[in-house]
Amino acid sequence: MTLDEYQRMSINPDGDDRILRECLVACADSYAREPNFCVPKEARRVLEEKGKRVQVVLLGSKLFGSVFVREAASRVDIVGVVDDYKVDSGQTFHGIPFITSATLIHWARTRQIVCVNTCRFDYSRRYFKHLTFANSIPLLNYEQAIRWLGITACSDHRVDDWGSYIVRNLPRFDALATRLGDPYSRFTLFSVLLAHLSCNPEWLLHAAKPYSSLYFRSGLFVPGLKECFADCGASIAESSRAFLDSVDERFEKIWMIEPDQINGSTLREFIQTRSSLSGDNCKIELIACALGEADGELPFLHEGGHGGQLVPVPSGQAHCHNVSVRRLDDLLDRTPTLIKMDIEGAELGALRGASAHIATGRPTLAISAYHRSSDLLDLVDAIENIRDDYRIGLRHHTEDRWDTCLYFY
Repeated sequence: MTLDEYQRMSINPDGDDRILRECLVACADSYAREPNFCVPKEARRVLEEKGKRVQVVLLGSKLFGSVFVREAASRVDIVGVVDDYKVDSGQTFHGIPFITSATLIHWARTRQIVCVNTCRFDYSRRYFKHLTFANSIPLLNYEQAIRWLGITACSDHRVDDWGSYIVRNLPRFDALATRLGDPYSRFTLFSVLLAHLSCNPEWLLHAAKPYSSLYFRSGLFVPGLKECFADCGASIAESSRAFLDSVDERFEKIWMIEPDQINGSTLREFIQTRSSLSGDNCKIELIACALGEADGELPFLHEGGHGGQLVPVPSGQAHCHNVSVRRLDDLLDRTPTLIKMDIEGAELGALRGASAHIATGRPTLAISAYHRSSDLLDLVDAIENIRDDYRIGLRHHTEDRWDTCLYFY
């Protein structure tokens, strides 16, 4: 049975997850023989033939395009970025010229190129997929391209290739599947692993829930009307807004914990608006620090939005400077009943720093589990080392590799 045949028969979320596991094992066997098993043969041939002289065209000019330029610019010749809307702007993409779809087609007829589709969302991906198929242009997605170039560890852990980690830890992932509390969680686990191992986003698209369901509408628990909510990684107040909507703005306390200084004004404005509506200035509190296993200071990239993160050493960038790191156990004036964490790969240390709250209060937990290849295993182990009476659920909430979330309830 081919991997394609496995996929066609493995998309029933209420079906027998043993079929999905068989497919994962088949992919792992293929990876062990040839890590590039999922990369189109024509792209592999071109790379073997031309090496660093391979000409690559990026399709799309958003986040994954920037990531690919950073990780791969020294390995291939990136000659253009297709964005029909920006081609007349006079701008470049990290110094690379914008070109039109028509120019791409012309180039493909006159030179050997490989395209990398860096779009996050399915609608844009489909447009470029059709364009390249119709014109017989070799096409890779971001994950295939990183695998193709042998980039086993990216400079940013959030965009690493998970392949080798999954293959090494198949028995542990099997054990995790048995600990998940519902069939859809097992379906999601194997779908996420298959997507990373095979570099095929179709697995994720079959399993994904809407982004609007993230944290509070997973189908696993319903937030109560008297929650004390710790929003760890409050960012631009997106999660707190969703929480308030899910409880009709009835709650006891919200702590918005966010170290990114660029986000500070957005969060203060949010709190001021909500406080003026409720007449209570104490129910929503902003705490401007990062979270960890121990108190201290660490460098932080203040990028605004969702991207800021702790880094082990100063990067030398103007927006990198130290922030206070605190244990959640010592930070709050009472035990939270609901904790959400999305802190760009720092979740493991932060959970250890919240062990007393978890042990004594058994709060419901919604923990991002996609920033590191080890998150799904290590975060579950960390929680179960604190207390072992949680039910565990797993959901994926976007069309791309991000926003896989573990739920403990």
